[in-house]
Amino acid sequence: MDPIQLAHEIKTRFFRYLQSTFYFKDPDFRSAFEQALRAGSLIQGPYLESTPVYRRGKKSAEVLREFLGAHVDSGFAATMNPERTLYSHQEQAISRVEQGRNVVVATGTGSGKTESYFHPIFHHLYRESLSAYRPPGVRALLLFPMNALANDQRKRLGEYCERLRGNGSSFSFTFGQYTGETPDNSPLSASIALVTERG
Repeated sequence: MDPIQLAHEIKTRFFRYLQSTFYFKDPDFRSAFEQALRAGSLIQGPYLESTPVYRRGKKSAEVLREFLGAHVDSGFAATMNPERTLYSHQEQAISRVEQGRNVVVATGTGSGKTESYFHPIFHHLYRESLSAYRPPGVRALLLFPMNALANDQRKRLGEYCERLRGNGSSFSFTFGQYTGETPDNSPLSASIALVTERG
């Protein structure tokens, strides 16, 4: 794809749209309008942005074995996309959380920040599911500034639950979403709580 040619084509089509949509009968207005279009102030660029190639780390299966041992429930392992290669920042984040350290992951959109915290949460919940005593209560609290972000994460958690069931895993977890519309007396009855800050 030639970005220069593409930008030129977009500009040409946009101008054609404006000229056909806003046709002025008055010749002076029409002339001024066409001069404004030709002045080039409506469209800038094109601007090209390069996306860095993120370094690759271990496969998800290796990370599971490292932190949960060799005898992980096969359904749980399959749900965690075992053949997917993690980015190195994901692997480092998971490892540091497993060591009991706090982590801040600052990286680009679509680079796997969600998995950086989902994996440690699922590891913890999985270990807990193997113990004889599992008291009720919230294990993870995910805070979001907007409902849209919380909705997206709720959907992803739902997909994990579906995959666990589909893969025949004995492991499961619960989650709930709490927003400004949730009644104040609503109990936090979930392993993972997604909370939107009240504005």
